This record gives sequence, structure tokens and C-alpha cells, in this order.
Amino acid sequence: MTQKTFIETYKIDPEVCDKIIGLYDINKHLARPGRLGETARIDKSMKDSMDMSIPVKLYGSFEPFFQQLEVCVSKYLDKYYFDTGATGMGPVGFSKVSNIQKYPPGGGYPAIHCERDALEYAHRALVWMLYLTDTPNGGTEFPHQGLVTECIKGDLIIWPTDMTHMHRGVVSETHEKMIFTGWIDFIRLDKPQAQQGH
Repeated sequence: MTQKTFIETYKIDPEVCDKIIGLYDINKHLARPGRLGETARIDKSMKDSMDMSIPVKLYGSFEPFFQQLEVCVSKYLDKYYFDTGATGMGPVGFSKVSNIQKYPPGGGYPAIHCERDALEYAHRALVWMLYLTDTPNGGTEFPHQGLVTECIKGDLIIWPTDMTHMHRGVVSETHEKMIFTGWIDFIRLDKPQAQQGH
């Protein structure tokens, strides 16, 4: 039997990546050392990065990326949910915040983690991550799946948020790495939210 990893890779135009990098560079004074958890602690042995949080009200500045992301998320949901004949899924939308993360050579996010391991994150359905750079030996390891995704500029990775998909960044000692990442959340229609998916 072929193992399904439920980790899907989609392609985003590298020029879209260049635009995102440009927006980061113009606003790099807003970047802060990468933090961990709700307590917002800094531990460079677990995560060594400069992060820029992007609020949902600014997502329009990143188009056409979010338009392309919506198409990819729809494909993912069709493949793993709707094509089974299921109909009960509630509405989902982009998370209220996403993050651009820049890792120096020797930096990264080597701590093993998943995206839904506390009540505060219970609304997260999927995680997405766009590699903004070509970084040799700087991908993402998924131990349960026995898989390492390579850090290839324009590769958009989508996967489930739960403990079945523990992961960690592979640290490149020689090259910097940049990613743009966020979540697809279950949402309530009576509250303001980012653009809806399915």
C-alpha cells in the first residue's frame, strides 16, 4: 500500500516570491527576533530567525500570492475532503496573521513542533509555507512521514496542523533561508475574517 503523507507541493511563480522578499526588505525595520509559543519567548537554540508578522488587512499588498494560495487550498480540500463525498465541513479562511521568516546561515527552526498543540490553536485546519529562496540543505523534515521537503523557491507546501505532522526546519550552515507561512483556519461567519476558501 502506498503511504499518503497528506503533504502537498504546489508551484508559485518565483516573481511572486521576489515581490514578497522586496516587501520584507523595504520594511525590515519591523522584523523582530523569532518567538516561540503564546508566551512569546525567544530561544535561539530552538528558533533563530527574524520574523515579520503580516496582519490580514495588508494581505492585498501581497497579491497575486493570496489569490494563488486560495486556488491551491481549494485543490487540497477537494482532494482530501470533498472528493470523498463529505459535505459537512464548515467555512475556512486565511488566518488573521501570517509571517515572513528570515533565517541566517546556521540559523533556522530545528525544534520539533506541530501547528495545533494547544487550545489557543484549535481553530487551525491547515498550514501553508512558501519557500522564498533556493536554500541547499535547508528544507523541512517531517519525521513521521520520513520526508524532507527541499527549500526550492516558489514551492508552496500545504499540510495538516496536527501531531501527525510534526516537523522541523533543516538548518543550512552556509545559506540564508526565507519563508512566508500561515494557516487556514476554521472561521465563524458572524465575525470579520480573511477571504474565505471553499
